Amino acid sequence: MKAERLMDFLFGRARLVLLVAGVLAAVCGVRAVLTYANLRSDLEELLPRSAPSVQALDQARRRLPGLRHLGVVVDTGRPENADAALRFLSDLEARVAHYPKQLVAGARTGVAAERHFVETRALALMEPSDVAKLREAVEARHRWEVAHATGMSLLDESEDPAPPLPLKELEAKYRARHGAPPNFPHDRFVSEDGRTAVLVIQASSHATSFSDDEALLTRVERDVHDLGFPTADAPGLKLGFAGDVATRVEEARGLAVDLGVSGAIVMVLVLGAIAWFFRSLLAVPVLIVPVVFGALYTFGVVALPPLSIRHLNSNTAFLSSIIVGNGLNSGVILLARYREERRRGAAPAPGMRIALVETFRATFGASAAAAASYATLLLTDFRGFNQFGWIGAIGMLLCWTATYVLVPPLAMLFGTRLFGRPGPASTHETRGLARLVLGHPRPVLGVALALFVVATFGIFKRNGSWLETNFSRLRRADSFEHGERYWGPRMDATLHTYLTPAVIMTDSSAAASRAAAAVRELARAGRAGDLIATVRTADDVLPPYREQSLEEARKLARSVTPAMLDALSPDDRARVERVLSPEALAPLEAAEVPATLLAGLRDTQGHVDRNVLVFPKIGNGTWDATKMAEFAADLREAARSAGEHSLVVGGLLLSSDIISAMRRDGPIATAAAMVAVLLVALLAFRHVGLSLAAIGSLVVGITLMLGFAAWTGQRLNFSNLIALPITFGVAADYSINVLKRYQAHGELEQAVGKTGGAVALCSATTVIGFASLIVAQNRALRSFGELAISGELACLSTAVLALPAYLAWRASGHGTFAKPDVHSQESGA
Repeated sequence: MKAERLMDFLFGRARLVLLVAGVLAAVCGVRAVLTYANLRSDLEELLPRSAPSVQALDQARRRLPGLRHLGVVVDTGRPENADAALRFLSDLEARVAHYPKQLVAGARTGVAAERHFVETRALALMEPSDVAKLREAVEARHRWEVAHATGMSLLDESEDPAPPLPLKELEAKYRARHGAPPNFPHDRFVSEDGRTAVLVIQASSHATSFSDDEALLTRVERDVHDLGFPTADAPGLKLGFAGDVATRVEEARGLAVDLGVSGAIVMVLVLGAIAWFFRSLLAVPVLIVPVVFGALYTFGVVALPPLSIRHLNSNTAFLSSIIVGNGLNSGVILLARYREERRRGAAPAPGMRIALVETFRATFGASAAAAASYATLLLTDFRGFNQFGWIGAIGMLLCWTATYVLVPPLAMLFGTRLFGRPGPASTHETRGLARLVLGHPRPVLGVALALFVVATFGIFKRNGSWLETNFSRLRRADSFEHGERYWGPRMDATLHTYLTPAVIMTDSSAAASRAAAAVRELARAGRAGDLIATVRTADDVLPPYREQSLEEARKLARSVTPAMLDALSPDDRARVERVLSPEALAPLEAAEVPATLLAGLRDTQGHVDRNVLVFPKIGNGTWDATKMAEFAADLREAARSAGEHSLVVGGLLLSSDIISAMRRDGPIATAAAMVAVLLVALLAFRHVGLSLAAIGSLVVGITLMLGFAAWTGQRLNFSNLIALPITFGVAADYSINVLKRYQAHGELEQAVGKTGGAVALCSATTVIGFASLIVAQNRALRSFGELAISGELACLSTAVLALPAYLAWRASGHGTFAKPDVHSQESGA
């Protein structure tokens, strides 16, 4: 009786119901817009707040004023254009110098200031014993000169040569310690072949938000345009951006573009599929309005406490398309059943009553299975999975609710105009499909069995890990053509280093020294994935022994004679006079060190001796998951050995933690999804045979999907791993709807010819939702779409082909499978 009263209310108060639903949708729509406006593409958004790399990053934002960079990279086209490129970059640097300090900490096109500091302060940076050794050699040379000048030497110069100065020996020692200085023509950031020039802009804060990054990049882009790039005297110049600022903005902007394109594709194709299947344009609003409202309600609900999901990451950004694609399934089944009754001659209200009664249990069970598969992601700590699970599970249930509340009043508004003409209850295509499957069950089962065997063999034959270990394959495809992944390597090669190191943050100078010693030992042993290029601490630019070295340097200055200077080449004499100048022999303090040499070392409290910078080697090793894991583990161990409060922050550690989280949470979510869906399949029927048939269809569909992935070499990553639990829900959804119709009427032809067509449309709309990801430039999302589509097609095939063929074969006397009781209280699709 309650159900009757509810239907009477929906039919009789259609406009009121739609008005209230519309107001709620408008309110939730505002929240949805705000949520989508807060897209976050950073990798940290995928990890739980408790992840070591995320905790370290939070600490870095409080302690480090700036370790993020924007590189402006110019392709000169040919070496002759290098001067024009440098003039342009100098003009741009002058403009950047006037940017707000809260946006930019500094900009440079070369290393002149750094070279001047190092060459002037060379003696202060050397160990006292080495300066003493040099002084003693100079004094010995001075005595030799005096002896030969005064005739006190009993030997001529051929028999008593001048004592050597250990310059080459000392140079070799410090080159081995710090590496050979890069060769920059005229101290400017120009590649050795003259084809690349770089301007490096340092962001003012490590905590810079996306809006700050976008504001910086937008302002630079505007100044590039205002400066008339490319210049008239060098029209062949090309320009791009690199560095972590460029990466962040590129990923976020690209995500927004991909989102718009995919949304448009989903809407156009889904509307077309609905109109074609139902042969009625009126069917479009009847189905689309409820599912869109359901999606809006979802983003409104998840934004409320305690979930408070008010932003989206790279995994959840496309959930609206997926929710619309999956959420339509219940409406399609309901409307298809309503069309059957209308074409049999039923009036709108009685026809809708029959459709509601006969489909709500089946569609609720299918939606519950889909929601359960999403909900299993809640068992994980990985935010890329967890938030996806909340939004997906709630979305499935709200779309089902919106469908059964809003489809009846919408259908009543259109009245006899919707499916008003009598006609067949199924399409020509679905009737043909039913005849094929039910008339020839053996060949259909034979093909299904052969594919199952091939898929199983492929799964067991698969060599190596299923996880993607090369993160470069997950970046945007267009980034390698004209984005950061194209310009970034050119900048790194020009600068001979990565700009952003991993940072070990300690709580004392002594702890930093211990950490640095441990990391240098790792580098010597080739550990940490053999990714350590250089290690830098405050001791490299402010040695603790610098005053002793300067004392020796002052003695050295008194020992150098004019004759010694006269014997030197002009360049060598200038160098010697520079290191012995009053500026070079004055006390060395932190204020004198160029800011770029202290970047990452100076914290917000003014300390420069509590951090250790670890620069990785340039090369593809930084994308390899195994090397990243070794790098992260060894650096964290070095930090722990230096002090219990030491933390390590860096992009490689974030990536490594993502791999670890996937390895930990992926199997949990997958196994839980399988168990949840199996339980739903068991509870959906009061018939053991039908439950086992649903489970069998599920197993076959999933095996076919995994077999396809195995044979095509697909790998699982932080994005497409979600396709597995989603596919489990889809497999249960389709088989439950087909079997429910069979259970309700006991006729396989109806189950395939009528419900099978609706299930095919459900699959088509879901495939469209996933296919929208294939056009995305983000290759992680693209891989999600590819794997999900293969699972969708596999599950559809088993539900509407293999499963009915199996039932027909058993019903023809080849087994003991009992025909369902058509008088059961259970109702089907």
